[in-house]
Amino acid sequence: MTEEYEAMEEASYGYAEASWLDALQDQFGSAPSWILSVLVHVTALLIAMMWVVASAQDRQETLITTHFVNKEEQKEKEIEDFLKKENFEEPEVETILREEDPEDHMETEDDMELNMAHGDEDAISDIPLGGTGVVGTVGVGGGVSGLLGYRTGGGQDRGRGDFGGDGTKFVLDRALDWLARHQEADGRWDGEKYEGEDSDAGITGLATLAFLGTGNTETSGRYQKTVRAAVKWMISQQDADGCIGRKSSRGGLGYHHAICGMALAQAYAMSKRPATGAASQKAVDYSANVHQVPYSGWRYNARQEPDTSVTGWFVMQMKSAKVAGLKVPDESFQGAINFLDKVTDTDDYSGRTGYQSKAQASRTLTSVGLVSRLFMGYKPNDPILRGAAEYLAEDLPHWGAANERVNFYYWYYGTLGMFQMGGDYWKRWNSAMKTALVPTQRRGGDEDGSWDPVGHWCSRGGRVYSTAMGALCMEVYFLYLPMYH
Repeated sequence: MTEEYEAMEEASYGYAEASWLDALQDQFGSAPSWILSVLVHVTALLIAMMWVVASAQDRQETLITTHFVNKEEQKEKEIEDFLKKENFEEPEVETILREEDPEDHMETEDDMELNMAHGDEDAISDIPLGGTGVVGTVGVGGGVSGLLGYRTGGGQDRGRGDFGGDGTKFVLDRALDWLARHQEADGRWDGEKYEGEDSDAGITGLATLAFLGTGNTETSGRYQKTVRAAVKWMISQQDADGCIGRKSSRGGLGYHHAICGMALAQAYAMSKRPATGAASQKAVDYSANVHQVPYSGWRYNARQEPDTSVTGWFVMQMKSAKVAGLKVPDESFQGAINFLDKVTDTDDYSGRTGYQSKAQASRTLTSVGLVSRLFMGYKPNDPILRGAAEYLAEDLPHWGAANERVNFYYWYYGTLGMFQMGGDYWKRWNSAMKTALVPTQRRGGDEDGSWDPVGHWCSRGGRVYSTAMGALCMEVYFLYLPMYH
């Protein structure tokens, strides 16, 4: 059986020709078997050595072509590619020089999603105020709640992708890096040190808001030490009555207090640190009970005849505090609405808003009025808001060949407002805003990442002010959730 099985195996595989060992036997005749063994092993060894050498060369070539990668050069190339791709053509819109407006009368007297709070869910419902609803947050549409938008790492990418923020990431990263590098050891930013005036409280609040806008808190994030030091300094500047800024800045107290109060409220909403919450509540109590004109708005000093510019910052402070779960009297919002109705042209729904009267209307103040109403529950399809957006769309952001068109204040409020209005309003504004800010950011040297303090109000806030406001514009894609669209 064994012989038959071997014969069947040989037949089935067709062994009609001799094997290679048989050929060797024929070639070398009666040579000893150990010689054949040596030849076979030497041949196999040579083949193995050639394979190893070839593989090593391949690996070496791969290492040479991929090891030396400069991340900064890669970022520069991406920005350059973006600038070339966009080409930054001016949008087709009638150019209206800002000098035609009665000006704004602002005189001075990597992943944090699990660690960050997103605001008080109870603040989402409408707050009935004499028939005018004041929603507890900007951005209640789409089943997503919370004032604080998409501020986590993945959320930022989502926001940029959804709302036209391509090419802005590295611009924002550079701005935050400049701000972090120029923070003082005690946690503040020094206005006079960087081409401004004594405005430390206000610009510290703005810079802090820029870091909070990217998800950095007192307890988490790449810049948590920066935020913690800034919050600590702002709290140290708070008086017994809750006012922030009296010790550290000249004039314009209402601006300094409201901006710092807004920053503290958002810091508390995101980290829930008790000390920050206590200071935030004290700031709200001062704003509502001491500084605000009863049933109206706010200005530089307590109970002074209100103006739109200062009132806008207080509205944003109160809204941030409301979402953070702090106690905010409804009367404060109603008073702000009463004042805005007095200074806004509502007869023909133009939405134009003035400083202390309708006759003083300007686009800057109209942008403040637009954002204030959005924060207090007006819907983007409201005729007054649509009229305001049409007015702003006539004067889109534009730097100007000689820096003559720069107005970070207008661009900040206009960017927030037009983002919430959405549609063609936002598309046109966003294109112009990026055209104005992306190419003009300083690159290289100590000023790398900053914007020059040129244009309206920059002489007071300096480079810290211009850079913080530019950064906040670059954060609009994820800063607050969009409303109703």
